[in-house]
Amino acid sequence: MATTPNDAPEAGAQYLPTPLPEARAFVWADLLTPTQQGLRELFSWLEAACKGPVDAAGVSAEHLSTSLLVSGARGSGKTTLLLSAVQALRDWKRFVGGPGRPEMAALSRTLERLERRILWLEPLDLEPVPSQANLLATLLVRVRAALDHPRHAKGARGESSRWASSILEEGAEETWGKLDHLIRDASFMWEDIPSTTDARVRAEQQIRASEIFANFQSRFADAMEDVARTLSMPRFGASGGEQVLLVLPIDNVDRSIEHLYNIVKLTRMVASPHLWFVLAAGHQEFQRFMERSFQKELIVSGQAGIGSHGQEETLAIARRQAATTLRRALPPSYRIALEPVEPHEAWRFPVDGQGERLGSLLRRMKLPRGRRTESPVLDSFADLFDIEGRLTPEVARCYREALRSDGEEASEAGPHPGEPLLHHVGRLALTLPARTLQDLWHSVRREVLCAAAPAPGAGSSAAPEEGEAAVRVAAEMLRNAIDESDLPAWASEQLHHRILRHDDQGRICLDLTGKPIHRSKRTSLHGVLQGPPRAPVGNGTGAHARVLGTEVHLRRFHEVVLELEDLDGSGRAASLPANVTGWFMLLHDVLMLFERPRVLSADVTPFEMSPELVVTVHELWAGHAQGEPFIQADFWWTPPSWNTFIEFAVLTAQWRAFLVRFSKGFLTASDGQDPVLRARFIQAAWVENICSVAGLTLGQWDWGGDAQGGAVSALRGPGLAAALAPYEQRVRDTVSELVTRIREHSAGYDRLWTAQTWLRNTLPLQVLPEFALAPGTRGLLCQPPGRALAGGGWDTLMQDWRTQASRLTAFRQQRVRDAVNRSSAAGSLRQALGAGGGRASDTYYGWLDTVAEAWFTVVDHDGDPLAEVLGTTSRLDSTPGEERT
Repeated sequence: MATTPNDAPEAGAQYLPTPLPEARAFVWADLLTPTQQGLRELFSWLEAACKGPVDAAGVSAEHLSTSLLVSGARGSGKTTLLLSAVQALRDWKRFVGGPGRPEMAALSRTLERLERRILWLEPLDLEPVPSQANLLATLLVRVRAALDHPRHAKGARGESSRWASSILEEGAEETWGKLDHLIRDASFMWEDIPSTTDARVRAEQQIRASEIFANFQSRFADAMEDVARTLSMPRFGASGGEQVLLVLPIDNVDRSIEHLYNIVKLTRMVASPHLWFVLAAGHQEFQRFMERSFQKELIVSGQAGIGSHGQEETLAIARRQAATTLRRALPPSYRIALEPVEPHEAWRFPVDGQGERLGSLLRRMKLPRGRRTESPVLDSFADLFDIEGRLTPEVARCYREALRSDGEEASEAGPHPGEPLLHHVGRLALTLPARTLQDLWHSVRREVLCAAAPAPGAGSSAAPEEGEAAVRVAAEMLRNAIDESDLPAWASEQLHHRILRHDDQGRICLDLTGKPIHRSKRTSLHGVLQGPPRAPVGNGTGAHARVLGTEVHLRRFHEVVLELEDLDGSGRAASLPANVTGWFMLLHDVLMLFERPRVLSADVTPFEMSPELVVTVHELWAGHAQGEPFIQADFWWTPPSWNTFIEFAVLTAQWRAFLVRFSKGFLTASDGQDPVLRARFIQAAWVENICSVAGLTLGQWDWGGDAQGGAVSALRGPGLAAALAPYEQRVRDTVSELVTRIREHSAGYDRLWTAQTWLRNTLPLQVLPEFALAPGTRGLLCQPPGRALAGGGWDTLMQDWRTQASRLTAFRQQRVRDAVNRSSAAGSLRQALGAGGGRASDTYYGWLDTVAEAWFTVVDHDGDPLAEVLGTTSRLDSTPGEERT
C-alpha cells in the first residue's frame, strides 16, 4: 500500500510536507503483497466459517475457537488489512477493480459469496480504551447496534425504513430484549465487586453474579442465534436458509497486559459459531504479554517463588500457562502472519504509481565525492544497494541463479528493465514493514526535493557537503530500526548514544573506538577438493611428523551478522537484528566515503569485515608434540582489508557466481581432471576476482572467452591442462596492470592503497604449501623467462617482494602459528591446562613451537619455497620457537 501526495510536485519545486493518515483502506491493486496474501487468508477463513455449523444442536457443548489472529511486526499493515477487508465486503467490485481482470476471478467470486453473509461490527481499537473498561458490555453494545441499524436506517426518500413484516418486528423486539438483558448483566459478570461494600450486600451481589455466570453462556448463545436469524431475514428471507455471520475486528490488542488478557477471556466466554473475532497484534508481544499476565497473577496470589531460582520457576510456569491458553484460544492454524515487504517490491514502492519509485529516488541521492578512488564508481545511494553495475552480464546472470537456488530471490525475479540486483546488505535494509517502507520513501523524497530546490535564503550560507542527505536517511532508518527491535535496553542505549553520535561539528558519525561491534560469519560448504595422498618425506622425519591429508574447501557466503559487546565490560553481548545490521552497514559505508571518513576508531580498521570463502585444511601428525600430536590446521584465504562493506559485497557476489559456473564434476574426479590443476585454477580465479574488485572499476570481473584465455576457457571441456598456463598468464597480466594503476591513481589510504598492501604481504604467501593442495604448485607467480609486461608493474612487485623477503618469512611463520593456535587440538590443550600462567603457559607454548617446527620440517624439506619464488634466500635465522612473544 502507498500513501503519497496526490499531486506530485514538479522538478525543482520546494518540498511541502503532506499530512498522512496512520492507516486507511486501499483497493486491491494498491496493497502490498504481504497485505494481499493476508487478505486472501482472511477471506478463506471467513468463507469456511460461513459454511460451518449454524444450528445449536450438537454445538452448545463444544468449546469453539472463533478467533483469528492477524500478526505482524509494528507497521506491517495489520490495521490496513482490517480496514481494507471491511471495505472489500461493502463494495467488492470497486475493491477488485471491476471486470476485465481474469486473475481476480477467484477472489471476486469469494467476495461476492461473502458480501451478504458477513456483517462487520463496529471495529474496536483497544489503544484508547481505558484499562478497566467492561469489554463484555462493549461487545454486546456493538451487537445491539448492528441489530438497531436496519430499524433506524433511512430509506432512499429519507423516511424510516421499517422491518418487512410484523412477525419480523416482533422477533426483532424479542432479540433486542435478550441483548438488553445481557448488557445489564455484564457488569456483574465482568467487574469486581467493591471490597468496601456492606457484607450482606456484597454476599447478595456475589450470589447474583454466580447465578448470572451459571447460565450466561447458554443465554448468550441463544441470543446470538436469534440475532443471526433476525439479521438474515432482510437478506435471505424467513425460510431459515443462509444466515449472517457477525465479525468483530479488534485492533491493537497487544498495547497493554489488561486488554490482552481480558480479550482472550472474552473470546472464550462468548464463543458462538455466529460471532467471530479478528484480532490484530504482534505475535511475540501477544505471547510475552500473556506470560506477564500470568506472572502478575502468581505474584498477586502469593504463589510466586522467592529468590532468583523462584523467579525463574515463576516465569517458567507463566510461560507454560500462556502457551496453553493461546493454543486453546488461538491455535497455530488460526493465525495469519503478515511478513515484511520483499526487498524488490520495496524498491518499486509506491505500487499505485502515485509518485516516483523508491529505487529512482535513491539513484537521485548522491554519495560523497572527493579524491578517494571509490567516488567515480559509487555515485548514488542506490549503488550501495544495487550491484548490477558492478558485475558483467554473465556474472550477474550466474549470481541471480545462485540467489534463486538458495531462495534469496523470487524465481520470477530476473533482469527486467529497472530491476535491481540487490546484494545481502541491500536485502537486509529493504526488508521492511509496510509503514517503515512508507516512512523511508517520504524521507528519501524529502531529501531529494530539498536538494533540488533549496529553501529561500539558503544560498547565502555554506552549502552542506554532498552526501549528507544519504547520511541523514541512513541514520534515521538505523535509529528507527533500533527503536523497533527486540534489542535489550543496554544495547539500544549504547547504539543510540555512544556509537551513533555527533562529532564536535554536529555531524553524524560512528564511534567504534574499542571495537564494540564484531562480525559473525554465516557460510555453508559448497564443495571440497581433495589433494593426492602424501608419502613420508625427509630424513626419517616421517616417523615423527607428516601431513596426512590436504583439502581445499569452497564455501558459499550467506550473510553477515553483527554482534554488539557491552562497552561497560560486563561480558554481555547481543546480536544485532537483520534490519539494524543492514542500515548500520549502509551508514558505515556512506560515512567512510567522505574525504575525511567519519567512522572513529583507534585502529586501522574499526572491525574485521573480511568474508572467509576458501580455506585449505591440512591434517598434520606431529609425533614429538606431547599430548596433542594430531592437528587439523585451517588456512583461510584472506582478501584485502577493505574498510567498507561494498567491496566485500562485490567480491562475494562474483565468487558466488563463479561457483555456480562450475560444472557439477569439477570438484570431483569424475571429469578426469588432475585435482592439483583444479586447485591451481581456483587459486588463479581467486586472485583475478580480488584484482577486479581492487581496481578502478570496483568489480566487472570479466571471465572472458576461449580466445581471451579467461576463466571460462578453463571451465569448458576437458582441456584444463592446456588452458591453465594461458589463464595464469592472464592473471599475472591483471596483477601487473593493477600495480601500474595503483602507482598512477592511489590517493593515500584508499582502496588502491589497501590492494597494494595485499599484493605485497599476502599474494606471495598464497602459493606456498600452507594454501596449496600439493607441493610445488607455485606456477601462478612464475613469470616465463624473457617476458616483459607493459608498465613494469610486475617487475616493481617482484622487487618489493625481494626487498622484504625476511618480513614475508616472518609473516608466513606467524600464519602457521595462528592456524595451529585456532585448531581444536590447541583448544583442548588450553582447556586441560586451565587459565593459569607459569608452567601451564610454558607447556602450551612449547607444544605450539613443536608443532610449528614439525610443519616446516615436513613441507620445506626440499628448501624454502618462498625463496624459490623470489629467487632469494629468505629464511630467517631464528627458529619458529624463538619468534614467540
